[in-house]
Amino acid sequence: MKDRELKGKLQQLHIPKYDEHKLEKVISEAKNIDFFPENQRMTNTEFFFNQVGFISKKVWGLKIIFSLFILYLFIAEDININNWMWTLLAIAGPILCLFNAKEICNVFQAGMLEIQIAAKHSFSKVLMIRLITFGIFDLFFLICSATLLSIVKETVIWQIILYGTVPYVIMCFGCMYILNKCHEENILLYSTTWGICLSSSIVILKISGVELFATCYFAIWLVFGVIAVSGVGVEIKQLLKKTGGNLNEISNGTFI
Repeated sequence: MKDRELKGKLQQLHIPKYDEHKLEKVISEAKNIDFFPENQRMTNTEFFFNQVGFISKKVWGLKIIFSLFILYLFIAEDININNWMWTLLAIAGPILCLFNAKEICNVFQAGMLEIQIAAKHSFSKVLMIRLITFGIFDLFFLICSATLLSIVKETVIWQIILYGTVPYVIMCFGCMYILNKCHEENILLYSTTWGICLSSSIVILKISGVELFATCYFAIWLVFGVIAVSGVGVEIKQLLKKTGGNLNEISNGTFI
């Protein structure tokens, strides 16, 4: 009975005759369809600005408030080799870098929100976006400080650049080294400890009467700066190499 009913329904169907022109029309229209998954993926530029949006507003707020506070002190206070303003400039770099480290450490936390967006892109790109973004902000702060102080206080620009950059780069080197050697939740604690030790060393030398910012120590500052920059380059290269794959990153939200 069921077979008869099915046969009857099939006989009621109208099947048009084969038309070669209609087949060609379907093929030509199909070629014009531009809805492929690879064309809908996020471009590198879109990915960059999207990831910038993931950076915590709290981190941006702390960096902006701290930077403005430092600039205000530089303008309001007298600057000479015997007061604490150069020391403040020297420890400002490690503090700014510590704000960066807090956000960068979030990249390696399990269950990170960015993993929903970063399936196409490796975590090395996520990391590089944060490094570039924070680097541009801190460089802008340093340039503004150097320019403003050279105009208002008639201070030599190279002094501001040297004393502000070297501790910052040393701090970056320590944080990169910690990220490469430690793969656990205490990374931020280790980075904070390193920042406190570095800042305390500068303060202790100042209290001890060592004239760190005298011209005779210029060569020492420069040597430490060159070593730190080289170290940062090596550590970043190793870190990006370790964050190049997506298999374990997508599974665990972390890197190996």
